[in-house]
Parts: sequence; C-alpha cells; structure tokens
Amino acid sequence: MENNKKKGIIKYIIIIAVILAVVFLSQQVYLSNIGKNLYSQGNKYWTEADQWLKTNIYPMIGKEVENRGEEAKEEIAKQKDNALKSLWEKIKNFLAQKFSKFSGTKVE
Repeated sequence: MENNKKKGIIKYIIIIAVILAVVFLSQQVYLSNIGKNLYSQGNKYWTEADQWLKTNIYPMIGKEVENRGEEAKEEIAKQKDNALKSLWEKIKNFLAQKFSKFSGTKVE
C-alpha cells in the first residue's frame, strides 16, 4: 500500500516537472518557432477530432439527450412546484403563529 502511494507521488511530481518545463521553454525566444509548429499541428488534430465527434458521436447521442431533456424539464418543474408548496406552507404557518400571538388565538 505504501509503495503504491510512493509511485503515485513520484508520477505526479514528474507530471508537474514536465508541465513546468514546457511552460518555461515555451517562453524562450529561441523556441518560439518550435512552439508555433507544435501549436499548428495540435490545432489540426483538434479540428479533426472535432469533425469526427460531430459526424460520429453527436448524432448517436443527440436523440437520447433530447428525450432525457424532456424528462429532466418535467422533473425540474415538479421539484420546483413541490419546493414552492413547502415554502408556502412554512410561511403560512409562521405568519399564523405570529398572528396568533398578537391576537391571542391558537393555531390549528
């Protein structure tokens, strides 16, 4: 168990070191051309991934999201109505107690 924790800590330290090195090196003037090339290549991959998601994934899940969206709207409306009813009952009871103290009557 202790060995797994050490491996995890070492892994995170290495990840942080790599991120810091990339950040530091990206600010150096002599590496700006390399950064621009990497950015343009990465941008190309992001564009391709975006197109793939739009053509393959979104159509498959779009119908399900639409169906679940209607159910979610109905459930939200139901919960909102329940909360308003509960709030109104509490306000009504509070005002009735305050009025009963003022007028000297009992609240039922």
